[in-house]
Formats: sequence, structure tokens, C-alpha cells
Amino acid sequence: MQLAKNIVVVGAGFAGVYATKKLAKRFKSNPDVTITLIDRHSYFTYLTQLHEVATERVQPDAVKYDLERLFHHAKNVQLVTDNVTAIDKENKQVHGEHSTYDFDSLIISMGGEPNDFGTPGVKENGFTLWSMEDAIALRDHIGDVIRRGAAEQDPEKRKALLTLVVCGSGFTGAETVGELIEYREVLAKENRLDPSEIKVILVEAAPTIINMLDRTNAGHAENFLKKNDIEIRTSSMITQVNPDTVEIKDQSPIATNTLIWTAGVKTNHTADEFGIEAGRGGRLITNKYLQAQGFEDKSIYVAGDDANATEEGAERAVPQTAQEAEQEALIVAHNVAEDINGATNYKEFKDKNMGFTVSFGSKYGIAQVFGGKRFRGRFATLMKHGSNLLYFMRIASMYYTWKYFMDEFFNVENGRTVFGYNTSRRSNVLWSLPLRLYFGIALFIDGLAKMNGDSSWLVMGHSGFGIWELILGCLIFFGLATWCANFIVIICFFIFLHSWATVWVLFVAFALMNGSGRSFGLDLWFVPWLQKTLGKWRYGTQRSIYKNK
Repeated sequence: MQLAKNIVVVGAGFAGVYATKKLAKRFKSNPDVTITLIDRHSYFTYLTQLHEVATERVQPDAVKYDLERLFHHAKNVQLVTDNVTAIDKENKQVHGEHSTYDFDSLIISMGGEPNDFGTPGVKENGFTLWSMEDAIALRDHIGDVIRRGAAEQDPEKRKALLTLVVCGSGFTGAETVGELIEYREVLAKENRLDPSEIKVILVEAAPTIINMLDRTNAGHAENFLKKNDIEIRTSSMITQVNPDTVEIKDQSPIATNTLIWTAGVKTNHTADEFGIEAGRGGRLITNKYLQAQGFEDKSIYVAGDDANATEEGAERAVPQTAQEAEQEALIVAHNVAEDINGATNYKEFKDKNMGFTVSFGSKYGIAQVFGGKRFRGRFATLMKHGSNLLYFMRIASMYYTWKYFMDEFFNVENGRTVFGYNTSRRSNVLWSLPLRLYFGIALFIDGLAKMNGDSSWLVMGHSGFGIWELILGCLIFFGLATWCANFIVIICFFIFLHSWATVWVLFVAFALMNGSGRSFGLDLWFVPWLQKTLGKWRYGTQRSIYKNK
């Protein structure tokens, strides 16, 4: 009889979630293997979209993905909400604040945290963008300082309140500045300001910006920012952050109440206590199989921002990006499975970087992919959406794939989508009520006529369709399951149509699939009930804390 074995994954980030998904599938038919996923939150945060939360392009729920919904059907996955504090490598135990977890194989993927390089005042007076809490705090702060600035009559105080400074021109900093370009328009309108009064300054210690892109693409990005009145200061090292100023070496201080620090990343500070040799930025040293150096015999692996992952022969570790985290997740998942099965057919880590996509707001992006091919504008932005959606497809979450579509293209205020107001305009479905009532009555009467042998009515062109027209007419008239009823009408139109005189039915049915049943209709209550019921059945009950069973 095979002994029960437990794989522990510490951290539900890009690498942790993906590795857990792969392991759950690998051992789906093996009841003796359990995967325990531990994180301090009950949800996975899509970190690369936090700038959208901080600038109110999307709501916080749009980048929070509940772990129960991700793993509800993975019966061999145990979810635990806990703060990991230590790892006993000799006894193969993970210690948390609330419990201890035995492991046969361990994956450390706790993610990173901001690196302020010891700059005075950053922790006390700056804002970072590395967690949901960070994004919400920054969003609230920006809204507050702009409101106060709009009402401030002292010119110097007003200017400081309306000045936003971003430190660091890596992808996070560049994308935050891009969002602020659009957010500035929204804030100006809300506070009756001229958008030019809200000043955004990008400060970079290096001589150039966005140095992960080639110089051609970086130049296009710089031109875009300047064209949108972003002040760029290169070769500018911040030496201290005060409540109302930012001090820069050999330059005059910038008067501001807002400093957004995106200048660097380091390994989660908790990992410093694990007793594993660390490299630059605290990243844990691994071998070519992503095993923790010195503990290869303990089956301890590292992935994501915690890993100093280096392809054999390369001089530097790969960058700490979501793309690299996903590649590392595949390697550690395979190698852990080998350990559990008592085999040693390990895979080596190979850097398969496909390039980068950077968004500067909702409509302009830059892509450098497929060996150096360059794309700019809306097409590059769509490519970034595609890369985000690819992750959800990889972790097999159709629910969150659909939710991403809704949150990024439809449920967005102020037209801040790649398609503008064409997809994000929220119109009042009340205006479709008369059409819905008329269409429901027309289908009902046509159904009655067909059942009585009267062919003078012609809504749907098939005599045997009468009883269905009665049912569909009632559903549409009373606004019950309206979307489904109209979808059936569309299907039946193509099956039973005999005359182009009835083609208007097709367009009406399409128009009424806009949620028209929620305006003076039963869908106002039915649809929320159905979503709640089906969601609980399909994905389980979401909780703020998951406990070890």
C-alpha cells in the first residue's frame, strides 16, 4: 500500500497557482497525494493589473480571483489561509501562525515585495503597488489629494497637492503613469479642474526609461508620455521622501504629497528566515532544476519572484515577471511529481521568454514579441489582453476568463477600454421595455394563431412552432430568462425561417439580449438567484479564510 504524501505550495501567486493546477491534474487519480496551497489571502491577486485598481479603471474585485473558485473541482487540493513564518527543512515541516504543515515536497512561491533600497522616508511617506491593500490605499489617497487640491487657494499648496510623482520606469511604473494619463481626465472632470493642473512626473535613476524594452520601443513610449504632458526626469536619484516633498540628488526638491514607489522588487522578507542561500534582491539560489541550493535532497523547490532562476550558462537570473513565473511553475510541478513518484527524470529550467507587452492606459500599448517584432497602439494593447487571458486558459478557469472579458471590456466606467465607449457604455435597459412587451405579445398571438390553424399571422415561419412561440412569448413578456428565450428565438429563426418578411425577428431578439428582463421583469430577481445558485454548485462557497481540514 502506497503511503500518503503531501505536497505543500507556499504562496498563491502566478507560479503557485499554476504549479498547483498542474500537480492537481497530474495526481487527480491518485488518492494518496494531497496538495496543500497556503497563502495569507483567500484569493489570488493578479498583480500586473493593480495599477488599474489604483486608478479606478476597474474595481478591486476585477483582479481578485477566489481560490475556492479556482480549485473547487480539484478534490486533491487543500486550501489554507495562513501566514508562513518558518520552514523546518530537517523535519520537512512548514510553520504558520495558525498551524504546522508536513510536506514530502515543498514549493516556495511567496512572491516579492517592494525594494526601497534603504531610501529614507519611502515606507513612511511613499505608496507602493504590490498588493490589493496597496492599490486601494493609493486609490483613496489620490482621490483625496486631488479633491483637497481643487479646493486649495494657496498656489504652492495647490500645486503640491495636484502633483503626482512616480519613481521607477520599469513596467509597473510605466503602466502606472499610462493609467494616470487617463485617470487625470476623470479626476479633472469630477473636481472641476483643467486636466493640465494635475501634473504627473516620472522619476528614473537611470539615464533612460523602460530599459527592458529595446531603444526603439522605449523611444516610442517616451514620445507617447511626453505627448501626453508627462514630465520625465532621468538620471534622477531620489534621496529622501518627505510628507510634502521628494528630494533628488543634485536637483531641487519636488513639492508633492504623492510619491508612488515602483523602483524595485525583492524577495518576500519572510523568505529571508528560511535559511536558504540568497542572491541579488534576496532571491533564493536554485540549481538548474529549480531546487533550493543545498537542500536538493529535501525536495524543496523555488519559483516565481522568490527564485534566482538562471538558465544553465547564463550570467544573470531571469527577470521577475509573470511570464517567467509561469515557466518556472511548469518546471517545479514536473520535478516535484518526479520526486513524489520516486523518479529522477527532472526537467531543466530553460528561459523561453516570448517578449513583453506594456500598456500605457487602456488604448495605447507597446509589444516586443516573437524574437523582436514590434507592435504599437491598440493592437499591442489587445495582445496584452491576450497574454492575460492565456493565463486563465492555462489554469483552466473558464469562469475567470469570462469575468476578465466583462471587467476589462464591458463593466468599465468612462470608456476606459481598448474599444472606448463602444463596449463600455452603460445604457438604461428601461428603453427596451416597450420592444420587449411588444415582441412577447407578438410571439404569443402568433403561437395561438398557428395552433388554431390560422396562417395570417407571420412572426415565425413554421406552423409546428406554435406551442414554443406561446412559451417564449410569455417568458419574454414577463422578463423571465429573457436572454435564453431570445437566444432560442434566434436559433429557431435559422431553423424554421421560410420568408424574409420575418427577418426583423432576428434583430429584435438580438437587441433584447441586453438584459432587458431586469427592467420591470422577473429577471430582476431570477438572474441574481440563478447566478448565486449555479455559482455555489459549480464553484463552491467563497470564504475569507480557508482552514486546514
